[in-house]
Amino acid sequence: MKRHRLALLPLLGLLAAAAADAEAPETVLARMRQAQANVRSLVANLEQVKSYPQLGIEDPPETGSFYLTRQRGRTRLKMEIRTPETRILRVQDGEYLLYQPRIKQAVEGKLAGGGKKGLFSGLLTGSPEAMEELDADYDAEGLGEAILSGMTVVKLRFTAKPGAEVYCGRIELSIDTTLWLPVQQSCHEANQNVITFTLDDIKLNVPMDKDVFEVELPAGVERLRG
Repeated sequence: MKRHRLALLPLLGLLAAAAADAEAPETVLARMRQAQANVRSLVANLEQVKSYPQLGIEDPPETGSFYLTRQRGRTRLKMEIRTPETRILRVQDGEYLLYQPRIKQAVEGKLAGGGKKGLFSGLLTGSPEAMEELDADYDAEGLGEAILSGMTVVKLRFTAKPGAEVYCGRIELSIDTTLWLPVQQSCHEANQNVITFTLDDIKLNVPMDKDVFEVELPAGVERLRG
């Protein structure tokens, strides 16, 4: 019996190592990037919540739709908030457009690099630049599995390295273990406020009208460069 126990020890060690490796951030991110590479289009429901932990309050949830296409090396993303008021963010060709009809204003500009706002949208699209920034500016930590809206997800936490010039001091990412795609992302800003995006009812590689990414700006809208 003792010999059997001793013989099992190396096997148990290998199983423990495999389990640890399966939860390692680099392993999870590699599977996520592989899954994202196979996405030609994605449509989902979107919920965005901004919270203020220091005050113990949060804004009412904003809901809408999320669209993503990747064709011939070109990636386009659009977040369209419809309630409680309309707001549209489009990202394509390294540029963003934020249109807010209520105040009749549209802000356009280049996506910021170096771990700033461009990184946040880049994680959803799986851009190589975003992954490079994540590796350069953040330390990664695996938080294990959890249940999110009925989905089993792997949670990762990224904490900014000392001296890194970043917009999100900490990022928490939840990756669905069926699709291996990010379904929730939280950005902890320097002022401790938290912005959380959650996707559900995800549809992959479905036909999408190319006009989805057209944003019409009516006359009278103030256009600014960010």
